[in-house]
Amino acid sequence: MRDAETSALETLRSGFLYLSAAMAMLIAVVEFAPAVFTHVSPSVGIMVFFTLLPSIIVAFLYAVFWKIRPGMRQLSEADSRFRVCYTGTTLMLVGFAILALLTLVGLTILMARLVVEAGSPPMRSAVIGALTFFGAFLIGGIIAFTGYVLTFVVGGFKLCGKYRNPLYAVAAILLILGALSASAEPLWLAAASAARLGRILTAVGYVLTYAALDGTIKKLNAQS
Repeated sequence: MRDAETSALETLRSGFLYLSAAMAMLIAVVEFAPAVFTHVSPSVGIMVFFTLLPSIIVAFLYAVFWKIRPGMRQLSEADSRFRVCYTGTTLMLVGFAILALLTLVGLTILMARLVVEAGSPPMRSAVIGALTFFGAFLIGGIIAFTGYVLTFVVGGFKLCGKYRNPLYAVAAILLILGALSASAEPLWLAAASAARLGRILTAVGYVLTYAALDGTIKKLNAQS
């Protein structure tokens, strides 16, 4: 049982390492790509942005669904209190799938309408496409955000309760504050400074969770 628990924590630790790296790249891209665009060359800035963005997305998805999700599954098998955290990773998967599917549907509808209405004002197509995109972000976003909270915030407090390391709780608080702050940017609900703060808080939360997991693993190995 202890070996399975340690293996689960090691998988989670690996996932948070990837998440930390992804957030570091995201912060670098968002902060420095505009400066490159303005002061060096627009084409170079665009190239940097669209070269690193896919890597960030891949790293995030790999961390969540190939590391965090399996780790939470293993941990829930060793301790049933973590089943809700594993459920959270499932909700994130469903939310992202809905987001991708409805976005694809929206693009298809928009392109089809533009072809049919060629030569006429495309206002109707624009409205339909915009509503579909809005629905995708609303439905998928709510489901994914709920899963995020269950996985990273509730999971952090549960890890804190089980292993008596306050770093987990501090990280969980930073992650929920970071998520709320960062969500202001795409929703246009706050200034860019709030979104920047959200990215920093999220990055620190991931690093603290990684450090806490590393400490817990070393402690368990010392006891075995």
